[in-house]
Amino acid sequence: MKKITRIALLALLALCVSQFADAQRKKSFNSAYERAYERAKGTSMVKKIETPSSNNNIEESTSISENTQNDGVVGFEGEIVYETYENYSDYIKKMANSIYFDGVHKCRLILKGSKMHIIDETTKCHIIADADIALPASKGEISKSQLSAGKGYVHYCDLTKTGMDFTKVISMMCVLTPWPLVYADGSKGAVTGYTFEKTNTEKVINEKICTLYEGDINHNAGGMEQKYNVKAYLSDIVAPAGYPWSLYGLQIPNIALKWVQKYDGGHVSVMSIGELSYYIEADVTEIIPRSVSDDEFTVPSDYKISTSAKNAFALLKYFKGVKNQLVKLGIKGGDKSEKTSGVHYKTDGEWDF
Repeated sequence: MKKITRIALLALLALCVSQFADAQRKKSFNSAYERAYERAKGTSMVKKIETPSSNNNIEESTSISENTQNDGVVGFEGEIVYETYENYSDYIKKMANSIYFDGVHKCRLILKGSKMHIIDETTKCHIIADADIALPASKGEISKSQLSAGKGYVHYCDLTKTGMDFTKVISMMCVLTPWPLVYADGSKGAVTGYTFEKTNTEKVINEKICTLYEGDINHNAGGMEQKYNVKAYLSDIVAPAGYPWSLYGLQIPNIALKWVQKYDGGHVSVMSIGELSYYIEADVTEIIPRSVSDDEFTVPSDYKISTSAKNAFALLKYFKGVKNQLVKLGIKGGDKSEKTSGVHYKTDGEWDF
């Protein structure tokens, strides 16, 4: 197996969206959003989009591009609370430095303009990204000095007070982009298949009419084809520029209330590696429009952040340190089989997997 593939597997952290089955919870979700919006009204942080009636199609761009904001509309600013359910093949979970486990992650996503901050409250890990840096870096359209300055995509953990800046190897973190991945050595991983697009399917989720986007996104990475099947129900809340970087670079115009990713890395026969695959679903439980400070996208000053993501040994050392803490605290290896929303891994009827 190529080194880039192994490293990419270690670097992937999930964020996504699944379902809310309880009708009262749906009502309280939408009411809470409306109350929060009313409190925020009058500020410049968000422009509300009226929810269309069930007889109308949601108006939004059908083209896929790096600009996720509708023309003339300010993207959402505030906080999104969500939880994921994740399921990994045995090899991915059992690697000595794997931080992955089957079960639930409870997370918060903070958004403002080009910036996003994921707070995984289950693992105490964070991701901070800035699309103004991550986007050109992912396309190889950034100067060496800008690339060296980093801060385009940083992963860090409160348990170890350490982190890793992935700006120089941003291709690990944007596997769902519609453009070729540019690797650290300047080579490109071609897009071998891209069918992700808007459909005519609509679904009411928490009293909001959402439109289904779905399809396959395949890239060549280190000589191996990486296959992803993605489905997302998009709400009418316009996404800011930083939002796609919470979803591996997935280019969608609005905030998703349900999101599922299924990865097929094939079967590797050497070294008894076996299957390389995972499944991630998630669902939003609360959306809070609010004014966000730039300080919320700052890594704590006493944390040691490495810029050596191109060095496989440094990368593996970082993740092994995080993994050891997760095991020590019973976070990795414990029973986390249920989500508070009652949604489990067996969602074939909902997602046709």
